[in-house]
Amino acid sequence: AEPGPVVRVAVVGAGSIGREFATRHFGPATRTEVSCVVDLDAELARTLAVDVGSVQAGADVVGSNKYRSRPSRPMGSPVPHFTDLGQEALSGCDCVYVGTTPSSHAKLVQCALAAGKHVILEKPIAASGDDADAIVHAAETALARQALHTSMNIGMRWNRALTRMRTELAAGRVGRLTGGSLRLHFRTWPRDWQVQLWCAGRAEGGALREVGTHFLFGLHELFGHCSVRRVRADIIYPDGPDGNKAEESVDGMFELAEGVLGCSEPLQIGLSVRTMLQSQSEGGRKRHKADLDRDVYELEVHGDSGSLTLFDFTSLADGEGSLLVSNAAYGRRECIEELLAAVRGGADTGTGGMVTARQARNAQRVLDALLASNG
Repeated sequence: AEPGPVVRVAVVGAGSIGREFATRHFGPATRTEVSCVVDLDAELARTLAVDVGSVQAGADVVGSNKYRSRPSRPMGSPVPHFTDLGQEALSGCDCVYVGTTPSSHAKLVQCALAAGKHVILEKPIAASGDDADAIVHAAETALARQALHTSMNIGMRWNRALTRMRTELAAGRVGRLTGGSLRLHFRTWPRDWQVQLWCAGRAEGGALREVGTHFLFGLHELFGHCSVRRVRADIIYPDGPDGNKAEESVDGMFELAEGVLGCSEPLQIGLSVRTMLQSQSEGGRKRHKADLDRDVYELEVHGDSGSLTLFDFTSLADGEGSLLVSNAAYGRRECIEELLAAVRGGADTGTGGMVTARQARNAQRVLDALLASNG
């Protein structure tokens, strides 16, 4: 079949993740192009618009940190840039990519769908349950009435390390499942490429919301959506339970429903989150210490005859240290391709389909329950 026309994408949010998508993933390889950049910060929008113009004119994309990608040299002309998702921005696009802070997601998604545009939305789906429900309603209504698609960017669905882990567990590689653990340990929070007030705040940021969402969705992909039936968490905040700073540490547990991958009893997955390097004393309370030379992202599942560990997001090893998957792609491109396949009415790409707003909402329910838990 002939490829469909190039899909024009308005990139809303000129921060780290918006820059990665605009310079690395929207382009000829996915038959998309950035039509404009939107950000409340006019200078940030202008800077990314200039860089996108250079990339679209043929400049190479350089930079070892994908969130700070830039063109190798200035070329061409900037794409248009705006400070709001108004008529000018919407009139020149077919799809809106939303890479802004979580509390802004609902209004932007509703605006884009009301204008007849498809949507790619960053995780987490929203900052609140009410906003997440509003997004699910808007997305499902727009799909039913106007065939408009909303796709979540949660790359775990296409993460080869996770899909291999699922295959190995189903094949009985580790024997009867006995438990597992999720460790998210950071030298500092926010991470150095993501130092923003919202990311350090409790309302929209924090390690559980910003990083944990990937792994909560990953648990659903491994064991079945809505398989987490109970959670508990002890959470320490640096400014106390009534403050506004994001969590400093979390110790908790996920309990999965009976029957997942043949388990006759509920499976428990431990949870450990750490965000502090220094061991300090504050108000007579000793803080946790994460004595690290690198950040730790690890999901381990063990059985009575072995274990598997997904680490650094996209690598997988067994309990003997054998590397099964090394540094695979995370699924950014697949996120785009699945949406475009749906938009163009093409055949299933064979990679699981889009992550829907409802599936992302289900993962957020687990997050919300953790944050609301009193241990």
